[in-house]
This record gives sequence, structure tokens and C-alpha cells, in this order.
Amino acid sequence: MDNDHRWKLFNLDSLLDQMEGPITEYSRIDLFISAISFRNFDFVERRLSFARENVTYKFEIWSLLAEAAPLKYWIKDKKEGVLIYPQSDFCGCVRTYRYRGSPFDVKAMHPDWVTVADTRTLYSILDTPSAHSIYDSWHQWMTSTTKEATDLAEGRFANTTVGRSLILSSLGKCLACEAPAISSARTTIANVPGSGTLIQLPLCGEHLEQAKQHPNVLKFLGTLFSMSIDLPRLARSVFIPDELIPHVHDIVAEELGGIAVSAEKRENGWHLKIDLPHGWWWLIRLKSLTNYSYMLFSPSEKKQVYRADSAPDHYDLPFFPDHEHARPDRKSDVRSPSFMYGNPFFDFKRLRQVSDERMAMADLG
Repeated sequence: MDNDHRWKLFNLDSLLDQMEGPITEYSRIDLFISAISFRNFDFVERRLSFARENVTYKFEIWSLLAEAAPLKYWIKDKKEGVLIYPQSDFCGCVRTYRYRGSPFDVKAMHPDWVTVADTRTLYSILDTPSAHSIYDSWHQWMTSTTKEATDLAEGRFANTTVGRSLILSSLGKCLACEAPAISSARTTIANVPGSGTLIQLPLCGEHLEQAKQHPNVLKFLGTLFSMSIDLPRLARSVFIPDELIPHVHDIVAEELGGIAVSAEKRENGWHLKIDLPHGWWWLIRLKSLTNYSYMLFSPSEKKQVYRADSAPDHYDLPFFPDHEHARPDRKSDVRSPSFMYGNPFFDFKRLRQVSDERMAMADLG
């Protein structure tokens, strides 16, 4: 534990730079770290399973956190202060904060530092059976209350170009208030056509409706934490702008191994045709991110042999209203949940899987 270079610290500053106006309350900082503590740090190796370790290079941020920190440890051999925010009913993780900015005497700021010899001693103090028990109980509870959000994230990892998820959590309660959360509001951001990040917020009915009044969930999140979030144009809109449609068409056709043939704007949205080798073809209909369909046709059949869409007609399936039809042309059609978005930049991975499953790219002649 003494080798600090082995352990990565979460840099607060890039997050806090998005906040509007001066930050005058430590609680805004620690609340956000608490909200993202469940699973969002799992890709980072940690000294203790229940510790979420952070760093700031800004004196004003450090000062706010230091003023309110319940525990302050001074590591004698490193001459470094570590602020400790303990586990709570809201968050089962211990949050630690360090300062790595311009040198100054942080110990002189406050008289109530607890001095320890080295890093190993500090983490030996934190590493108790009680802390592990609290974290395990919290993690088990969060796992059960976020199962739907987790299943959706894992499904999108497997079926779309989304590679990461950010699940904000609040012990089954609305992130914006104390009411029970009834569902998750979701949005995805990405560098087109690269991998994306899925963001999910647990909300009550009232705040779920408020979130719908924003162009996307990330903008609503910004209002909760007083953040000014600058998004790419595709992330700011509920539909793909007309001038981007030709680029969408060409890029998705290339990703599917086909050719962009025709694009026609109709009353129910854009109709984009993509020809595949050997007579197969895709028809992509795009009106909005909540009104779309992807249809695959075979050379020998004029009817669809596969369809994914957002029609609100299968309430029994998870992740309503998005769903898939295995054989929409037959009475034996099997309907299943879909993990797609209505944005082909994210969805072409699943469409390519379907092409492979149906051997649409194979020469069967």
C-alpha cells in the first residue's frame, strides 16, 4: 500500500470545471462522488474494495473539502494530508481526497489532523471488518436495486458500440429527491462513430417527467448538480439533423459491408436503403431516437425477415418500447428485448450481428 504510484486517483477537476459559478459547498462535490461510487470505479485497481480515492489540484476545492471533512489524516513520511468522508446510509464507500497542487502547508490549515507514520498505517486503520460489512451490504442492496439498469448496460455492451456505463445511484431513491425511484432516465454520448458511454439516473415519476422536458438526460443531470455540460450536436438532439443523414447513411453502410443506395424523407421519417452483397438489403427508418425501425430483407422474400423497432406495442418485454422481431413475416415470430438506441452510429454492431446470423453476407449460390 506504500507504493502510491500503483494506485490511480480520480481527478475531480475535470468534473468540477463543468459546474456553473463558484463552488461554495463541499456537499455538491461529495454528493456527486457518492452517486457514482457504485461500480463506476470498478475498472480501477483499488487499495481497499470500499475506498473511492480522489485528487484535486485546486486549492479552493481542497479548502472546501478540508473544512467539512469528518476525519483528516496527516501521513508523516510523505508530508501529505488525506481527507476521509466515511460510509453513510447513502453510500457504502469511504471517499478519500488528496491535494496535489502548488505546494503549501496544508497541515497548518487545521489543527485537528491525526498523524500517522505512513500510508500503510492509514489504510490499516480504515481496513476494518465493520467497513467491509457495511460495503458488502450496500453493494448487495445496490446490485438488486440497479439490476434493470445493469442488465441494460450489459446488453448494450454486447449489442451496440457503447463500451462504458455511468449508473448514478441513490439506494432506490430518486437522485433529485427522497421519493422512491420508479425508473431510470437514460442518455448516451460518444465520439461518432466510436464507442459511447451510457448514463442512467434513477428518478421518481415527477422528475422523470421533468427529465423528458430536456433534450437529453445529461442536460437534466446538469441542472441537478449545477453543471454546464457542453455536448456534441448529436447528443443535444432527439433526432439526427437532416444534414447529417448522408454521413450516417454512408458510414453505417460501410460498417455493414454494404452500399448506401437511396435516402428518402417521408412523413414517418427518413428511409435509408443499404444493399448488401448477394441481394440482401437493409431498410433503416429514422424519425427520432424514439421512433425508428431497422428491417432486413432477403433476396427471395419481399417481406422483412428481421425487424427491430420502437413501436409501443409490447409492454411485457423488458426495456420497453425497444424490441426485436426474429421473423416478423410469420405467425411464429419471436419477439425479444432490444438494446438499441434508434441511432445507427451506436446500433450498427447489432445489425452486423443479425446479418452474420442470417448469413446475409454469404454467397449461398
